[in-house]
Amino acid sequence: MFMNEINPTSERVNTEKRTNKQIIMQKILNWFVFSLLLASIGAAIGSKLSPELYLPLVVLEVALLITAMVVRRSKTINKVVGYPVVLAFAFVTGLTLGPTLTYYFGAGQGAAVLMAFVTATITFTTLAFIGAKMKKDLSFLSSALFAAIIILIIFSFAGVFLPLGSMLTTIISAGGTIIFSLYILYDFNQIMKRDVELADVPMLALNLYLDFLNLFMFLLRLFTGRD
Repeated sequence: MFMNEINPTSERVNTEKRTNKQIIMQKILNWFVFSLLLASIGAAIGSKLSPELYLPLVVLEVALLITAMVVRRSKTINKVVGYPVVLAFAFVTGLTLGPTLTYYFGAGQGAAVLMAFVTATITFTTLAFIGAKMKKDLSFLSSALFAAIIILIIFSFAGVFLPLGSMLTTIISAGGTIIFSLYILYDFNQIMKRDVELADVPMLALNLYLDFLNLFMFLLRLFTGRD
């Protein structure tokens, strides 16, 4: 009769790691949801702001994103200003999103906005579950996803200055939808595979917030056929 040898210490350590990971994941999700709520409040306020404020808010949004990129490099700084930066960024992105949503509602595209939000929510939830439960480590996707983002940014900027046409606009929107769907899968997978700490919570929540926001925006463009 053969019996498996079980190391009580090793088993206890593994159990503690799983428990800590679950606690951290719950905190990340809590802050992600809170960021969405704050962005929603920002969008409601932003829809009523003067158009002259839009450009300064976009500049502030970019500045906050750059600040977040700097903050995430130091866990000491992250502990102090990580949460305020994430919350400020979520609120400001909501302010800048407000006029865009107002435009779509005014153009009779309210149903498309709702459909984009519902689709983004279902997609995010499904891919989050798959990514978190997946046994395979998706870290190999990091370089490819980053390259895809750069290409997407280049085409998006080109669309600001050049008429891309409805077909290319649709392709870009579909590409953005796929890229950020993969990012959701990747980010949840890496949260479960990496040794994350409580200090990582704000920036990981920001990653998920950006994943959802970009997925929603690209779905909205896809459903409305607008750039």
